[in-house]
Amino acid sequence: MRDLIRQILEGYKSLKLEGQEEGYIQFSGQDPDSRQPVSIKILPRSIGSDPQISERFNDLSRAIRHLNHPNIAAVRKAGEEAGLPYVITRTLEKGHSLAAKLDQPWAVETAADIVSQVGLALEHAYNKGVVHGGLTPDNVVVQDDGRVLVADFGLDEMMELVGVEAKKAASPFVAPERVVGQSADARADVYSLAAILYGMLTKREPQVVDGQVLPPSQFNPDVSPRMDDVVLKALAPNALDRYPDVRTFMTALGASTVVPSEQRAVEIEAGARCPSCGAGKQTGRFCRKCGARLGKPQTPAQPEAPAPSEFPFQESALEEAVLDEPIQVTKVDVGRVRVGKGIEVSKTVIAQPTAVASLDLEVEFPEPLTMPELDVQQWAAIEHEPAITMPEPPEMPGIDWAEIAPPMPEVPVIEDDPATEESD
Repeated sequence: MRDLIRQILEGYKSLKLEGQEEGYIQFSGQDPDSRQPVSIKILPRSIGSDPQISERFNDLSRAIRHLNHPNIAAVRKAGEEAGLPYVITRTLEKGHSLAAKLDQPWAVETAADIVSQVGLALEHAYNKGVVHGGLTPDNVVVQDDGRVLVADFGLDEMMELVGVEAKKAASPFVAPERVVGQSADARADVYSLAAILYGMLTKREPQVVDGQVLPPSQFNPDVSPRMDDVVLKALAPNALDRYPDVRTFMTALGASTVVPSEQRAVEIEAGARCPSCGAGKQTGRFCRKCGARLGKPQTPAQPEAPAPSEFPFQESALEEAVLDEPIQVTKVDVGRVRVGKGIEVSKTVIAQPTAVASLDLEVEFPEPLTMPELDVQQWAAIEHEPAITMPEPPEMPGIDWAEIAPPMPEVPVIEDDPATEESD
């Protein structure tokens, strides 16, 4: 076993054993080519000779290597060495684990934004055939610029394939069905994602009393009742009662975090410091480091009193009018208008029909025939009625259309250019 571990670690610099309490052995070091810090996780059990397990492991390793998303920690290598599985990812220096920041006062909008970034990473992994299955705040890293990175995709399934027991299965952020050994799916990730959001909003893990999760608003008055419903549905003990996938959960969460304009915080000046943690170079409405609200809520501007009308009868009409909805005024910029002579109308003939028959010839056409009058209902009631006698059509006048039709215009003759013939 030690020889196999040495083969995996061969070439990496500044190696350091970080721990082996999560079901795998973790080392930190530097990549021999780029000199960037990496995290090396080795599963201390061989894949074995089962062809189905070996095939699934190879497919999973290939899918993990192909994960490429702004919110997923870059995977350097994933595979096996003489049957010993391992995953090597890039270590993030300018950031901190979300687990170390759950005890700080996160603003509702900031917590929802972080969870949304995690959701985007999960959706990308699903499209590659990878389910996280063991999402906890330890897997989520928040960088100083506010970008979120998720690590350890597919690691839990690797551990299940080789029969390694993960101690973090008892974590409050892991779905109940995962604790009893069921396979990971999208609904399990929905539970973990909602549990992380619950922890950011309340500074504690999901609180369960008599089998029911207490709503986050009991610990944070800024949480709306609509967000309560979304979080509690995602934390349902029965997986079938949750949202079917992360996309549906994120859609519901986004609809519950819409803040009215009169309650939005004022953006502070660029370069200001956070009043809570003192972090500098702040540019948004919330601290990038601790998530605290930076500006005070805006006070809705009072509408100005309308100017008195120049026409008294209009004022009385306005006093009697009652508006159920606000009036929306749209300003249209029409640019400059030049004053001229006005609009001049002139008649332009685009096409004019050619007469086919002259007035003299048109007189020779017979008058329309007089059709017999018929009572349809009475006629339909009589049986064996003889057919209706129709009048004979009159003779039509003979017309020599060649004489009447206008003459065709002469076709111009195109002569060849001598210069063109000589060049040919």
